[in-house]
Amino acid sequence: MAALFATAAVSAGCGSTPESAEPAPHLAARVLQSRLDQSIGSIRVQITNEGAEPVHVDDLVLHAPPFPDTASEDDSVIRPERRIDFRADYREPTCSGATPTPAPATAEVVVDGRRVQVDVEDSQDVLRRLLALHCSRQRLAEVVTVSLGRSWTPEPAGDALLGTVELHRVGSGPAVTLERLSGSVSYGVEPVRPAQPVATLAAGEDTVSVPVRARAKRCEPHARAEDKKKYDFPMWFGLAGAQEAINVELHADLGLRTALELLCDALVDSGVES
Repeated sequence: MAALFATAAVSAGCGSTPESAEPAPHLAARVLQSRLDQSIGSIRVQITNEGAEPVHVDDLVLHAPPFPDTASEDDSVIRPERRIDFRADYREPTCSGATPTPAPATAEVVVDGRRVQVDVEDSQDVLRRLLALHCSRQRLAEVVTVSLGRSWTPEPAGDALLGTVELHRVGSGPAVTLERLSGSVSYGVEPVRPAQPVATLAAGEDTVSVPVRARAKRCEPHARAEDKKKYDFPMWFGLAGAQEAINVELHADLGLRTALELLCDALVDSGVES
């Protein structure tokens, strides 16, 4: 639940309010997010040139309340009927209400030296999904902190690690349940004692330590090189008032990463992959 990457600095001449920019009738925009974007905490604003002449786009600021303004300093020439993606990082939104709703988004861009405003389509509900995700995480963080335990020990067979997921209450509130947990492409994480829910931090209870087991899954060089989130472990939590389980990703520290890599090395050496 750490903060996402900080937004890029807004360059001079491109930081005013949307109302101060003139419309751009020959440009269209939509917001997108790929799996790669998710892994690096970014989104993309895709600008399409619907006019008859090339346009030079220099800098872009996305206005998408309640997210803070976020900027992309990419510089591109977009030919007629072509589109270019501008990647921008984003920060945590300001959350209010049980079901926060994003305001209509606009992009303020410098085009051929002029500052113009473009309405941004969110047909894939990127902003709505991000807002729901991060606001639910904020509500969970007001009640409990969640982390991977610091002590991980090999099982006797040497093919798995035993550790814990730690829940610590930080404020008064309802019970919190660990509904399920998962692993990455390379490493699996499972509860030592399967149950539904996996564990409960009851109202008035301060801490719960959940025993878990980590195993190596896919250790071929391609998987290990391409799995950019191989040390991130998704978990889903239940909280009163939340419409659905709240997804949180826990990140392995250096010690656990080293131990997991040793599991993969042993799996490769044995010639057997699960």
